[in-house]
Amino acid sequence: MLMRIWNVFALEMAPKKENQTIVIPFFLAGMGTTTAGIMLGSVQHWTVYKQMSELFVMVPVLCGLKGNLDMCVAARFCTHSNLGHMKHKGDIWKIVIGNMALVQVQAIVCSLLLSTFTLSISSAVAHKLSFDNFSTLTAAALVTSSTACMILDSVLMVTILFSQRYSFNPDYMATPIVASIGDVVTISLLSFSAAYMHALGKSYMWISVCVMVFYLVVLLPLWLVVVLRNTYTRPLLMMSWIPVLAALCISAFGGFVLRSSVEQFPGFAIFSPIINGIGGNLVCVQTSNMGTILYRRSKLGQLPRDTRICEWPHRVYFYGTVYSRVSRILIILSIPGNIILVYIADYLYKSRITVGVVFLGSFALTSLLQLLILLWSAHFLVHLFWRHRIDPDSSAIPYLTALGDGLGTGLLAIMFRLLRSADQEYSANQPWLKFNLGI
Repeated sequence: MLMRIWNVFALEMAPKKENQTIVIPFFLAGMGTTTAGIMLGSVQHWTVYKQMSELFVMVPVLCGLKGNLDMCVAARFCTHSNLGHMKHKGDIWKIVIGNMALVQVQAIVCSLLLSTFTLSISSAVAHKLSFDNFSTLTAAALVTSSTACMILDSVLMVTILFSQRYSFNPDYMATPIVASIGDVVTISLLSFSAAYMHALGKSYMWISVCVMVFYLVVLLPLWLVVVLRNTYTRPLLMMSWIPVLAALCISAFGGFVLRSSVEQFPGFAIFSPIINGIGGNLVCVQTSNMGTILYRRSKLGQLPRDTRICEWPHRVYFYGTVYSRVSRILIILSIPGNIILVYIADYLYKSRITVGVVFLGSFALTSLLQLLILLWSAHFLVHLFWRHRIDPDSSAIPYLTALGDGLGTGLLAIMFRLLRSADQEYSANQPWLKFNLGI
């Protein structure tokens, strides 16, 4: 049994076009999540993060919102491309405009609910409610989610058309490219918008209120009209809310874990975006791939004869299903990829390499455990939704990215606590890459 698994993995290591198509975007996405970790490690010392600790809760949720919304768009675009729906300019524009409008509606509504939920929980714990913090948090969340989704969807569309033009499988290109810049864009927008609104709010609180009113009264109805008039996205408007909102609640758990862990463990903020981003990125690649294969092999609501909803883990990971080849490639990439990214993040943060073998091994095993759970969950959820006539491109990815964020943050917190008990704790000094803007 072990020899068979080893032979299968050795075969996958041979250079092939499909492997190269996955490897390059994977490392681009990895560098993006590494940069996001360095940035979060820098901005956590800003005044706004110290005075409004709720921002730490919103960071993983808003980064997860990228997965909940833009990864779904990526999966839908990939499916349309693979099925030949994007050959004519008229159809391309309808698909693009409709999906971008749908994402804007979801981003605005989710940002409002997220800031309300976050501040409500924090106020219940502290027994104090501040409308100043509410307006600042909501305005910053609205600006961050709306602008980030617009940027990412534009990059995504270019990536899809590029893949289609040069005969690459967009399932392997789209989600990693979005992931490569998604976390960086989200953390940057949230930090800068929250910092400036918090500074202006001391004298001009009405600015953040005006931003809220503009998004809710002007932009939200405008985007809603566009969605309702588009034949591609009108059916998705109602059915897409349950997975997105459920995913927000799951991601919020990771946010509260992040807020408490950042205060306890030095360096936690650096590696949290890496484990969450890589895990979510890899499982989205597999989910998008499974959705495309299912659309080619059967009709929505009917499972192929050789496919089961609940499958044995070894068949999902190694051999036995039509998706196991991609799973093997993703697992092979995960271990060395995470080790390289940890080295890079440590060097960028301290301008020297300080991580030891124990920390590297612990991080690699933690990220591998997260990925194995996510890949099995992806197989289960995609086929469960497909059997019940629910589009997996719009429903499965939000749950999986949110599960990846919550699972990654939780497992990382356990790892840091165990390393502290074993006196192998990561020690973080002040980074050399620091944003000094007086805020």
